[in-house]
Amino acid sequence: MMATTDTLPDLKGLQILVLDDDQAIQRSLARALRGLGATVHTAGDLRTAELLLESEPMTIVLADLKLKQGTGLDLLPIFQQRCPSGLFYLITGHGSVDSAVTAMKHGVRDYLQKPVDPIALARRLQHDVAACGPSYLENRLAPYLVFQDPVMGEALADIPRYAALDEPVLIYGETGTGKELVAMAVHDISPRNTGPFVAVNCGAIPESMLESELFGHEKGAFTGAAGLHRGRFEQASGGTLFLDEIGEMPLQFQVRLLRVLEERTIQRLGGERSLPVDVRIVAATHRDLLKEVEAGLFRRDLLYRLDVLQIELPPLRERRQDIILLANHFLGRTLEEMGGDRPSPSFASESEALLQAYPWPGNIRELRNAMTRLAVRMPPEMKEISPDFLITTLPMLGADASRIKGDVICIPAQSTLAEAEQLLINAALKRTDFNRREAARLLGVGERTLRRKLNEK
Repeated sequence: MMATTDTLPDLKGLQILVLDDDQAIQRSLARALRGLGATVHTAGDLRTAELLLESEPMTIVLADLKLKQGTGLDLLPIFQQRCPSGLFYLITGHGSVDSAVTAMKHGVRDYLQKPVDPIALARRLQHDVAACGPSYLENRLAPYLVFQDPVMGEALADIPRYAALDEPVLIYGETGTGKELVAMAVHDISPRNTGPFVAVNCGAIPESMLESELFGHEKGAFTGAAGLHRGRFEQASGGTLFLDEIGEMPLQFQVRLLRVLEERTIQRLGGERSLPVDVRIVAATHRDLLKEVEAGLFRRDLLYRLDVLQIELPPLRERRQDIILLANHFLGRTLEEMGGDRPSPSFASESEALLQAYPWPGNIRELRNAMTRLAVRMPPEMKEISPDFLITTLPMLGADASRIKGDVICIPAQSTLAEAEQLLINAALKRTDFNRREAARLLGVGERTLRRKLNEK
């Protein structure tokens, strides 16, 4: 009979703080957890642990109950304030049922007895983080991205794992969906976060300047090159280089980029030496690069080199649960930037319906700009944003007012269940411009179910 081995736990993307004044235990736990992919910080006293929490958002704290000064439980309120979705565990060699119950009531996730088996602990941590799911992800990405819709959560679920690796990431998404913010998140929760984050818009740089901009140039390399210029690859050394709109890069330049990615060296324009570069590549595009390859506009080998880890961001119209959340976020932020301490007004329910019905072709960028315009034109005394004021300020929403008013559907009393269903389906299709996926979401059914119902007509 063949022996089987269990897969080791995967803790990539987790930031763990170990607080224990016994250095042998501290080192042993840290070494084991790092070996499973976690980023581990250690502290031998409460003050050091507090300073670490101020500088790093932790996923997990493992704290010894009895310290030379105070207890590990003293760190819990600070951790809960700094990392509200994090997990806190107490470790002790002097446990009791009563103390365990007390600790759990205060918000401790679990009470672990010494000696701790590192693999068993890692399995427990992996399970608990997975169980916390979206709240953990939202908390981890909160400095960069605002979301609650499960569609967005699913799209971003792999970011902590991707961040722990050093392979290229390719982000797909329509213009305005937040691709650069996602790239920043990947960088800032990665081991490279102490290095620079350098962004380049490949579509905004003239082809004649691309080589100099990316690889740099030596003094006198061309007319006007008065001094040495370090390109974006050198500027990003030790950190992350974000190549935005990579699909706009000229075909003839793509082979040069491919060579740099494979050899990890660059040569400045006018230079003779090859210089090593240490960067992590994150690229983004609004184009379907596979179709670009088939059309002869993008190199297949470069696509394979970039498309190692992939993130596909949904457009705002597919994450409607986030529209009001984002609208309130941008409105409040703009009012704060304008000065004063006026509270952010709320949206009337009809106004919320208007915002959610609009398809937002410019995505989050369009919504953010709309809320800026709304904040600037809003009377200081306004406490609730009415649909009339909303349409007057944002006329593009007016086209959707008829859809909202048309939500009242008359179903004749003699209608059969099948007939009533068809009336609802037709109304949902009209409201979503016959987008079956959106209509299915509106009706609360799967797209396959909607397709079957349509075929039953």
